[in-house]
Amino acid sequence: MTNTYRATVLITIPKNSNDPTTYTSQWAEKAVKIANKLGYKVIVIRGKNVNYDNVTKLIRKYRPRLYAHFGHGCVTALQGQKECIVTKKLGIDTLLNMAVHDKESFSSIVNPMGNLSCPGICQLDDDICYPICMHDTNLDMLKGTIVLAFACHSAAKLGDYAIEHGADAYVGYSDLLLFPVDSMKTQELFGEIHVELFKSILMGKTVEEANEIANRLEDAYITMYKEVKYVSLPFLWNKLHRKVLGNNEAMIYQ
Repeated sequence: MTNTYRATVLITIPKNSNDPTTYTSQWAEKAVKIANKLGYKVIVIRGKNVNYDNVTKLIRKYRPRLYAHFGHGCVTALQGQKECIVTKKLGIDTLLNMAVHDKESFSSIVNPMGNLSCPGICQLDDDICYPICMHDTNLDMLKGTIVLAFACHSAAKLGDYAIEHGADAYVGYSDLLLFPVDSMKTQELFGEIHVELFKSILMGKTVEEANEIANRLEDAYITMYKEVKYVSLPFLWNKLHRKVLGNNEAMIYQ
């Protein structure tokens, strides 16, 4: 890096066995190595340490320019090892009002997956989004931050809340983040997309440029695996549901 200012990068890496985080954590460790190699100040929270108190404390302390979460997500929160870690708290009155006047939004918060079941890809033993996160809002601490949420659902609501609270940009998924797991290690191709997006931002691309790089990789894999529907369709799904919110010209150094 030619800039004398070392931007701080915060990465949260929950990891549970027999869970999609088994694989997203592997992607995250590659991202950590890249950030360290490029000379950034890298703060990493792993495993059981990925809890609300630790994440809140470290965001407050380091005020990261880039925050990347590799793990589960919900409509109004990002999930750590056992609990929500970044959230917009919705009061009881707000939830009750939403339940009466905006049932669709309320339903998406309390049951983001609806009745969908896709064994082997997104079905979990426990609903990680229930009960609703009731920790105090800490999203406001990400003011001026670029957020990369490699997680399900969070761009449906949390991303907009993040921008309202001053985040510079938010890249995430408005629905499920899908990837197959098989003996051919197809999941690593999906990891490549996310690590490349992360790396592109560290290399000075805007969030929109980084997203376009991810799009082109997905297009290449969709074409390559067009006859293998369980691979090509998740690539297409992810591309369609990944959202860039806020300042799409945001860069890590500005």
